[in-house]
Amino acid sequence: MELYIQIRNGKPFDHPILDSNFKGAFPHIDTNNLPPEFARFERVTVPQDKKYEVYQETTYEWLGDIVTDVHHFRPMNDEERLAVDEQEAKEKERAIAS
Repeated sequence: MELYIQIRNGKPFDHPILDSNFKGAFPHIDTNNLPPEFARFERVTVPQDKKYEVYQETTYEWLGDIVTDVHHFRPMNDEERLAVDEQEAKEKERAIAS
């Protein structure tokens, strides 16, 4: 699935556009030779292995000549880490009991 994103003042603007929607909205633009106000976009899934981090937001940033998702996390505080550990302990107890 091809995606594109609008560029304003050198920065990604708004949200990615599906290839079919892009071609419908901008039929005069050659997607193999994009003008500077558009760029290819590459979707990056949110990492799931961030046990002691809290997801904050996704921004769109340049990676070479394409724009991609950049996922931002913050470290958990002590209370949040304790809650995660307690939840995991409860889940282990339930698994052993069943």
